[in-house]
Amino acid sequence: MAENNTINQAVAEGGSYELIRKRLEDQNKQLENQIIELNRLREQEFGKTVLEVIDRVRVRTENNCTPRDIVRINGQLLFGYNVFIGLKKETKVSDVFALYGLHENEGKFEVREEPIAGTFLDDELFVKQFQELYSYYKNTHLVQLRVVNQKLLAAFQIGEKIGDIRVFRWGIGSNGEVKYIDDRGERDIELPPSYDFEWHKVSREAFVQGRHPHVSILDEVFVETVGGDLTIKIENNTEDGEGIYREDVEEPNQSLEDAEIHYAKVNELILLKILPYKEEVWRYFVFNTRNNEVLRIDEIGDACVQLPNDHGIIFPGGYYLQSGESKVFAEDVKGLKFKRRWNSPNGEDVLYVFYEHHEGKFALFSYNMIRKELQSPILG
Repeated sequence: MAENNTINQAVAEGGSYELIRKRLEDQNKQLENQIIELNRLREQEFGKTVLEVIDRVRVRTENNCTPRDIVRINGQLLFGYNVFIGLKKETKVSDVFALYGLHENEGKFEVREEPIAGTFLDDELFVKQFQELYSYYKNTHLVQLRVVNQKLLAAFQIGEKIGDIRVFRWGIGSNGEVKYIDDRGERDIELPPSYDFEWHKVSREAFVQGRHPHVSILDEVFVETVGGDLTIKIENNTEDGEGIYREDVEEPNQSLEDAEIHYAKVNELILLKILPYKEEVWRYFVFNTRNNEVLRIDEIGDACVQLPNDHGIIFPGGYYLQSGESKVFAEDVKGLKFKRRWNSPNGEDVLYVFYEHHEGKFALFSYNMIRKELQSPILG
């Protein structure tokens, strides 16, 4: 009741917007501090988990090789790699795959190679199709191993394009038994979409003409690339060219229609994808409708997915929260695509995996939903 009287008094006295906003910001800060303290007590009582590398092991193979991928199958590690065969007449399964047992001793790990004979890699049909693949396609090489939907998948590139692949697949039974299926698993290994939202291309109906014309994005933010710069505004005002953000474009003499502009609404964020006239590299921006902040984040161009509970977005190399907090790590993550996410058993952490096809690089990002914090990535 007292709270309502205070707000009514503020409204009556004028300047109500600033007073109410400050009061809400103070209450929000108090609530945030209480949540932080509650989480500290919870961690003190029950502990917390942190994604970290607990040990490193060295894998030895018969020949010098280029490591490509590794997956865990029924307690064993399936290691895939590529070797230069030289004068050998044929490539054997053991020239590409090896099985290892993982053993722990007082917190340290070691791997011991185990025989392939009698395992799923020794299946007669698989061995036959594997040898045929290397006989027919001289530049065949392994690009990826995956376990998805109770299937083990091994993808081999057989042509110059990354999409020219042949995928062997095995079924994994409820009892852990692994049985070979066939070499037609191309559909099974496809990565999920790089975005879990839809980009929309602006139409001519969004053009607002005037002395300084611009494109209206949902009547919330206004964009143009005319006059020598890319400008982002928060007012639908074509009388002047000022905005809250600007940067140069390569071609100053372009019209409003020349640029390609796409947008996506992700809760309180508006993502912008802009290609000025005669340029080849897209520019990506995040506009926050809460604080009217604009931030250029080109890493969004490779992949971008939403964080849980409408917290914001994550992309290769960092994140941006609805609150305006953001972080971009310095590591080279160019070309990484979204692969998958895991929810931790404790319910508060989510692991995001980003993957790059050509060299087999990956990055692991762990996001804590309570602390709203992204750990530094683990790269491989």
